[in-house]
Amino acid sequence: MTLAHRWLPGIAAGALLSVAVAVPAPPAAAARHLSAVIGASHPPGYTVVHAGPFNAPPSAFDSGASAACPAGTVVWGGGVAFQGGANANLTVNTSQPSGSAGWEARVNNAGTATAQFAVNAICANKPAGYKLVFRTVDNPPNTQSHATATCPAPKALLGGGTLSSADQVTGILTSAWPLGPARFTGYMFNGTASDQTFTVLAICGHKPAGYKIASNSVALEPGFTLADGIACPAGTSALSGGAQDPDHVPVVQVAGSISQGATAWAIQVNNDDQSVHQVNGYVICAA
Repeated sequence: MTLAHRWLPGIAAGALLSVAVAVPAPPAAAARHLSAVIGASHPPGYTVVHAGPFNAPPSAFDSGASAACPAGTVVWGGGVAFQGGANANLTVNTSQPSGSAGWEARVNNAGTATAQFAVNAICANKPAGYKLVFRTVDNPPNTQSHATATCPAPKALLGGGTLSSADQVTGILTSAWPLGPARFTGYMFNGTASDQTFTVLAICGHKPAGYKIASNSVALEPGFTLADGIACPAGTSALSGGAQDPDHVPVVQVAGSISQGATAWAIQVNNDDQSVHQVNGYVICAA
């Protein structure tokens, strides 16, 4: 599969590529903290925790890892992405909050070589009205299911995630994105031979200053993998994000969705279909 890129305005192509494919890993430690970019405003206590690189060996089963928030903070969002670029054999199974303490993810490697991936947790001080809401639906064999988790009024969506009960590499996330300021939606393809469940989670709280959901749209050609970045408005920081194929065909699959520094969101999407598909990318931002 060929890699397709779209660059954020004002950011060098080479610099974005290194992050849109995966957040750069620390040289030795399994995790480190990265403060928000100078000049960007962010919620109190805002920290992006990078964990990895982790190995995802070729297997019939997925590989998992997590990133923990610093003491005194709670998770607002998070994500996962492969390092070195994605391809049709590398996909996401699960990317979700691990309670309020961090982020956990599971990835699929249906290829022949070990791949590496990183997990991010976006953390900040606990806001008023903080709450995790979830919705679980049935995910029958060889079927794509979807669900939406909704924040109770007047809370806003800070971030969202998805969880599959399938542990095989044929359980593949196909879309997960913020559906407006109160809802998070996901689509999951269960390519296993057994019935599974699919859960969508919304992280909710008092709407922070500067709250905005930014998005863009890219035409993804057949046989290509998209690596794209969606920027926050100036003066705000990324809380969460996502990727959506509006056609919701199971062969358009999420290969990564992760923060790009503190001011943007990066997505990776594989198009294994024979047709062009629009891919929408999203980032939730606040100051």
